[in-house]
Amino acid sequence: MVSRFSAISFCAKISLPYIHRKTVLSDPPGPAAQSGEGVEKIAFIDLEASGLGAQSWPIEAGWCFVGKAPETMLIKPADSWSMAAWDPNAEALHGLSIDAIKKSGRTVKEICDALNQALEGAAVYSDAPDWDGFWLYRLFSAASERMRFTLSDFADLFVDVPQQAVAAAVEKANEAAPHRHRARDDVLHMKMIFDLATGVC
Repeated sequence: MVSRFSAISFCAKISLPYIHRKTVLSDPPGPAAQSGEGVEKIAFIDLEASGLGAQSWPIEAGWCFVGKAPETMLIKPADSWSMAAWDPNAEALHGLSIDAIKKSGRTVKEICDALNQALEGAAVYSDAPDWDGFWLYRLFSAASERMRFTLSDFADLFVDVPQQAVAAAVEKANEAAPHRHRARDDVLHMKMIFDLATGVC
């Protein structure tokens, strides 16, 4: 929902002091991660939300592995989440209504189980890790589940990539696979930037 990855400054940070990147409600790495297995599995994640306030909550989750098609799920609001956190301005961006997510969304437990099953052992990247980390915290807390993957900053993937290559990849992705404030489109946007900048495609 909130991307701060741009060709001009892709290392700028959004500050949410009560969320710490890479350690968001996650268990210690399992045997597979500790042994190095699955480290080559890179996944991109995006969450859409009810708004940007301190009480906002996730409404859609999407992820995509390198070389694979994206998966997305609408999230049915948990009983503990306040409807006062629903922002009409956010709805205008993502185009999802309260009725739509209540009708078609899956429960927070179902979403957490699906995310853990898909992403455990993978290297998971977000282009807005503080916000996505906050919404993952809200999601897993509501489900009383443990998050079994860690969240990393998308920009970390490009530390050793020439900045001009990253800038060119961002420019092309902005045209071919732009951010549309929907989880599927936004993970595909990240995937295209990564593919172009690192020569995967």
